[in-house]
Amino acid sequence: MIKYFYMHLFYSKKRVILILGLLVWIGLMILFVYSSEQIVEQRLYRAYNQLYYEQTMSNLIIIIYPFLIVLLMMDHDQAHLKPMISYFGRTYIALIKLFFYVLVLTWFFCLFFMIYHIIPFYLTAYYTYKASSIFLFLNLYLDGLMLALMILILIKDKHKHFAILIALFYILSNWLIEDQQNIYLFYLFPQFSSFFSTITLAYIYKMCYICLGLTIYAYQINFEAL
Repeated sequence: MIKYFYMHLFYSKKRVILILGLLVWIGLMILFVYSSEQIVEQRLYRAYNQLYYEQTMSNLIIIIYPFLIVLLMMDHDQAHLKPMISYFGRTYIALIKLFFYVLVLTWFFCLFFMIYHIIPFYLTAYYTYKASSIFLFLNLYLDGLMLALMILILIKDKHKHFAILIALFYILSNWLIEDQQNIYLFYLFPQFSSFFSTITLAYIYKMCYICLGLTIYAYQINFEAL
C-alpha cells in the first residue's frame, strides 16, 4: 500500500514540479549565500555574515516550505481510493496515508536540513555549523505536521485548489505574529516565531495541537461518507 501511494505521488507530473521546486530552492540559496567579498573579509565579518544567512534562509524557508507541503498533499483525497477504502476499510487506508505523508515530509525535512548546511559550507568562508539550526528545523517540522493535518482534514478532492489558502494563511499569520509578538495570536496557531519558539513549552503546545488534529482526523474518517 505504501508503494501504491509512492508511485501515485512520484511517478506523475508532480514529480517534475517537485524537482523544479527543489532546484529553485537551491538556486535561491546559492544566490543569497554567494559573496563577492574576499575570503579574508568574509572571515573578518564572520558573525555578521552568519547572522545574515540564518535570518535570510529562515524567512525564505517559511515562504517555500508551506507551498511544498501543499503541493505534496493537495491530491490526498482521490476518487481512485474509494474502491480501496471499500475493500481494506477506511481506518486502514487513512492510517497508511497518514504514515506515508509523515514519512515523505520527514524525508523532505532532512533534505532541506542538509542543503541548508552543505551549500554555505562549500560556497563561503564564514559559515560554521550551529546547533541552533536544529531548533529552527524542529519548529518547522512540527509546523509541517500541523499544516499536513489541516490539509487532510479540510481539503477534499472537489476543492483541492483551496489548499493554497492554507499555505497563504501560514505565511500571513507568521508575518503577523513576528510583527505583533502577541502571545494570544501564538495560542490560536502556534507556528514558528523567532520570539515565542524559543520557549520550551512552545514545543509541547505544538505537539498538543498535533494531537488535537489527529483526534479530529480520526473522528472524521470514522463518520464521513464515502
